[in-house]
Amino acid sequence: MAVELHPVAARQLSQPTTVRAEETTSFDERWAAWRAKGAAHDRAVRRKLAIAVPLFIIVAAVVFYALIGR
Repeated sequence: MAVELHPVAARQLSQPTTVRAEETTSFDERWAAWRAKGAAHDRAVRRKLAIAVPLFIIVAAVVFYALIGR
């Protein structure tokens, strides 16, 4: 009983470029992109904390009440 295996497609190698992306942009453009990336990360963290912190406070209050309040 033979098992037929389909040939695996070989990954095509891209042509090496001689110009790097950092060399085509100015410092100001890279700095603006870096700051925008940081601002997006800050917004994402704040959005997650806006949900996580109130939930943590509620859970902590319930645990505190269960252990101490009775």
